[in-house]
Amino acid sequence: MENAVVKSAARVIQVFEFFDAVRRESTVADIADHFGWPHSSTSVLVRSLVTLGYLHYEPKHRTYTPSLRVALLGDWIPNSMLIHGKVTELMERLNMETGETIVLAAQNGLHSQYLRVIQGTNTLRMHLQIGTLRPLLYSGTGRMLLTRMTDAAITKLVQKYNLAAEEGARVDIAGLLTQIGEDRERGYAVSMNQVTPHATLIAMLLPTEPNERPLTIGVAGLTDRLIANEQNYVRAMQEQIAGLLATS
Repeated sequence: MENAVVKSAARVIQVFEFFDAVRRESTVADIADHFGWPHSSTSVLVRSLVTLGYLHYEPKHRTYTPSLRVALLGDWIPNSMLIHGKVTELMERLNMETGETIVLAAQNGLHSQYLRVIQGTNTLRMHLQIGTLRPLLYSGTGRMLLTRMTDAAITKLVQKYNLAAEEGARVDIAGLLTQIGEDRERGYAVSMNQVTPHATLIAMLLPTEPNERPLTIGVAGLTDRLIANEQNYVRAMQEQIAGLLATS
């Protein structure tokens, strides 16, 4: 999938994701050094975004910030929680309460993709990136997204995956359906050492309308710490989601 991405298009998106992560005015050098890009081509890119009205340039300090035009791009998307910043506030509160890395994910084909990431503050922590793809069929965020589907729909997805997978990497349909059933009943999924060694993620669905794209949040960190705090973190997630529903 990465090979099919046009580099110039990817870099535009990465610039916006950079500002979303740092949340401050930044120079060309800040952006270029963060990604390891040449300063000259980065300068051309951000100047183009200024001309198009997507970045604002402050000449006194030679810094750039996203313009209001960027903020208005998603106004038409029918997800009031995202538009009004409620999900971001929820993630920030979970981050403060747990010190762990918090992710927001949605389905992208046969993957779960991180749409937003708030990095952990613990000394030893998971460092995750916006745009990261995780396997839909065996990651924590992916399994929670699958709980919104029927068993028949899940079976079709697994069959599609297995057609292209090597024999040793094929997913057992019956085993996955059993796991998804357990995740549905429990209300959250735990992915332990499955995608990243020594790392665990606890995932839980966010409340969305039937016509809205399903979303899941995840608390990610080192396995020993997350397993020791599993019930505390689950309770924190449940409380934050209950608070989100109360203000919707």
